[in-house]
Amino acid sequence: MTPQQRHIRDSPELRDAGIHAGITIGFGIAVLLVGLASSDGLRTALVLATPAIMAVGAVAALVRTYRNHRAGGRWQIWQGASWFLLGTFLVTLMWTAPMVIV
Repeated sequence: MTPQQRHIRDSPELRDAGIHAGITIGFGIAVLLVGLASSDGLRTALVLATPAIMAVGAVAALVRTYRNHRAGGRWQIWQGASWFLLGTFLVTLMWTAPMVIV
């Protein structure tokens, strides 16, 4: 391996994508827990906000994927983070929907 080639573990993109996904999921879980501890109106709003937070995080990761692809960077890392956040969005959406309906 030449010095110009970097391994994926040495890439700052992997760290940045992990931090982005971790903060998005942590913030979503915190909003959900606060919503579950709240009263009726605020509870509904915060429980609905949890999937929205995951969706916004996934879209932000997709934007970062596109920007890295255009710049010739390691866009695959951000695409993986966006797929992970999209999956988390679907899980939280299916998990919180019955709480809002009932």
